[in-house]
This record gives sequence, C-alpha cells and structure tokens, in this order.
Amino acid sequence: MQAMEIRDGALALATLPVPLPAAYDVLIKVAYAGVNRADLLQVSGNYAAPEGVSPLPGLEVSGHIAALGENTWDFSIGDPVCALLDGGGYAQYATAPAGQVVPLPSGITLKEAATLPEAMATSTMALTNAGRLSPGERVLIHGASSGVGLIMAQAAKCWHAQEVFGIVGSDEKAELLREYGITPINHRTAPFAEQVMAATNNEGVDLIVDTLGGPMVETHLRLLRKGGRLVTLAMLEGSALQAGFKITRLVMNNLSWTGVTLRDKPATEKAGFLTQWNNRNNHIWPDVENRNIRPHIDSVFPLVDAKKALNRMHERLHMGKILLEVAPAPEGAG
Repeated sequence: MQAMEIRDGALALATLPVPLPAAYDVLIKVAYAGVNRADLLQVSGNYAAPEGVSPLPGLEVSGHIAALGENTWDFSIGDPVCALLDGGGYAQYATAPAGQVVPLPSGITLKEAATLPEAMATSTMALTNAGRLSPGERVLIHGASSGVGLIMAQAAKCWHAQEVFGIVGSDEKAELLREYGITPINHRTAPFAEQVMAATNNEGVDLIVDTLGGPMVETHLRLLRKGGRLVTLAMLEGSALQAGFKITRLVMNNLSWTGVTLRDKPATEKAGFLTQWNNRNNHIWPDVENRNIRPHIDSVFPLVDAKKALNRMHERLHMGKILLEVAPAPEGAG
C-alpha cells in the first residue's frame, strides 16, 4: 500500500505492507483521512506515537471495511464506516479497534464522515466527561473555527448550552461561526476576556475548553462563574503559568481545572466516547443526520500532498476540517 511516513521530521511517500487486523480490530480501506494538529506535532517530533501503535500519522479516517479480526462481529466486509485511530491514517489501509469504528450516519458522505471521529470523541471527553456540561450553562471554546472546534461548539448547543462563545482570529472566521449559530469572539479586535465579560454582563461563563495552556490560566479562571470548569486540551501558547499566579480564585469560587488528552486514552474509553454519540437512543446522532450538527470541510488534498495540508494547518489558514483524499470514493458516496 501507499502511505505517508515520517522521515527526519518530514513526510515522505512510501510503499508499505498492508497491516493485518488483530483479534478485536478491523481493517479499513481508507477513502479520506482527517488532518489534525496532533499530526503536525507528530511529524515535527513533538508528539510521539504511543508504544505499539502505528508510527504513521493520522488519527481518523472514513472508508470501507476490508477485513475483520477474528473477534469482531458488528461489521461486514464492504460496510462504509468512519473510525477513530490510534495512528496510521495517512495510508491506503488502516486498522482500528472495532469499538472505535462507527457506521456512517444516514445521509452523510464518506468525505463528511472523515471529519467526525476525532471531533466526536474530543467533544464528549471535554464537554461532558471532564467539563460536566449542564443544560443552561455558557461555554467558551478556543479554536472554534477548526474542524474539531466547530463540531464541539455545535455539540454544546445540542447538549442545551445557553450560549456558546467561540474564539477566532479573523472576521471571516467570525462570520463562519455566526452561520452555525455560535457567538464569535474575535481576539484580534480586543482582548477576548473583555469581550466575553461584556457579552455576559460581567457574569462570565461556566465551562471553558482551552487550547492555549499555561499563560492564559489566570485569565480563564477570572472568566469562570462559581463552580466553573476549565478543561485544557493543548498548550499552543506554552505550559508555564504567568508569574505570580495564585490559586485564590480557584479555591474561593469552587472552580476546577482539568487537563485531558485523547490519544493516550485506553480503547475502552475511546469507544465509550463514540458510543455516547452514535447510540440512537441518544439525541446527538440524529442531530448529525438531520444536520443540526454539520461538518464544514475547509479543503481536500491528495494523500501525496499531505505536507501541503499540514502547512495549511500550521499557518492557521483553515476554517473547518482539512482532509486527505486517499482513494476515490465509490460513485454517489462522496
């Protein structure tokens, strides 16, 4: 199979053996692979794949079941699916634990489906499990115009948040959020904290999903109402706290600060995150099918142009999801 492997901090096209599915895994013939910031970090040498995981980048794909491990029963050869991977998505074939594989929602194309797995799992982990979101609360999401951020913001609305604020860095990205019913905060026009407090009559918010890290922790704690939660997913601005940081507000206002990552979670937890979405007794999966939650695709690059896709992400030019087209989808599948 053709795949993009990492050589000396860069991507290179390689011909590799097709992986074999383990007992509880399936093999997927990949149609599209989602591009995530974790891929960018892995290629640069700053986010190594966990031990025993494919060293190829790529954490989510869509495609068709090509082979089944001996202890998998929920799928058949040829089923269209999307999947959350532990690695290996930048290739024509990839394996995934069966619990991390999801049938396509009704009416969703393979191209659209490739935008969902990472966002589904991250949204559940950040909003409900770590963030304990309750109906009627206000939510603030950084990077809200990204592929994951945009799905997460829509999920928060479907989980009955009172209002969802999304931090962006341009008027164009702010307009995109408005189209999805999300309140944009353009940090280029004024400090985002001042804008949030003005928009909430100085009340603040209940839950913040943070990707900036240490330098903004104190600011985030000032934005939280009593009992508020700060969930940190990344440290794009660094890991060090501001000089003189004090925990007084954290303690006196009964706030909580939780750091979480998805990739190192065990397969059972990842499967649980996806189950909270795709169980049809839950209202979220119908929201995907009826387009209350809508993927937004920024751009699609051929697999061989994966470096260009990562450069677009590095330069923060994208709005919505960047995809790699690995194999042409069947006619009508998108």
